[in-house]
Amino acid sequence: MEIARLENKLIVVSEPVGVAAYDFDLGLHIACTHPYRIEGEEACVLRIGPIADYAAEFADKLAMGLRLVNSPAEHARASELEAWYPLLGSLTPRTEVFDSLPPAATIEAAFRWPVFMKGSRQTSKHNPELSVIRDRAHYEVAAQLYREDPILHWQKPVIREFVALQPVRGQVAGKVQPSVEYRSFWWHGHCVGWGRYWHQVAPYACADEDAGRAVAAQAAALVAVPFLVVDVAKTADGRWIVIECNDAQESGYAGIAPQLLWRALLARIGA
Repeated sequence: MEIARLENKLIVVSEPVGVAAYDFDLGLHIACTHPYRIEGEEACVLRIGPIADYAAEFADKLAMGLRLVNSPAEHARASELEAWYPLLGSLTPRTEVFDSLPPAATIEAAFRWPVFMKGSRQTSKHNPELSVIRDRAHYEVAAQLYREDPILHWQKPVIREFVALQPVRGQVAGKVQPSVEYRSFWWHGHCVGWGRYWHQVAPYACADEDAGRAVAAQAAALVAVPFLVVDVAKTADGRWIVIECNDAQESGYAGIAPQLLWRALLARIGA
């Protein structure tokens, strides 16, 4: 685990996780020092991948004199759909969170097939067979796979209204159809990174991208977490919606240039 003080402004504690869209060697691109002792208390960003016990991690770093930028309550508000969904209203598709997988009849009473299924924190790597549930028969199969899935089985199941998105050219093996979707990073309410979510396919753009950014800004203001990611997408009928929110400490860069993101973030400190 590496501790780096970037441009004498912010400490980042990082550890590579072996994922190209997440890992970034800050020391190769940004002037930094490596303190061996922390005097007093300093703000800190954690980049160590998914965090199993954020409260424990927060307490551990605080004992070192490092205060993670997001508190445990803010981390939960950014990461858990049942925490951020009530704040967004019509900005995001209608959703129900369940303590366990509901019977198909319960879903049919509240939604029309197809529906979108995921865990309260994430999907199973955008696996279409565990995401876009076509009908009752598909749900029965997907529910069993959900219980056995290493990513989903521990999460509360979420059923969302299925909203068709504007597709883009190209496919990513084992994933849902890529769409006009963007990832945005927000530092204390300011956008410090914006880029294509589906970075694996040919570059895409749309004339009203600024409208999408405006929706992301609305969501960031409503969720009000210091270091936040908001993903937005354009629907097939031309609207912009929020797909999900996340703690930016755990989020990959997608199509955003990491060096530009960190430079924009550092420029906001003391601005």
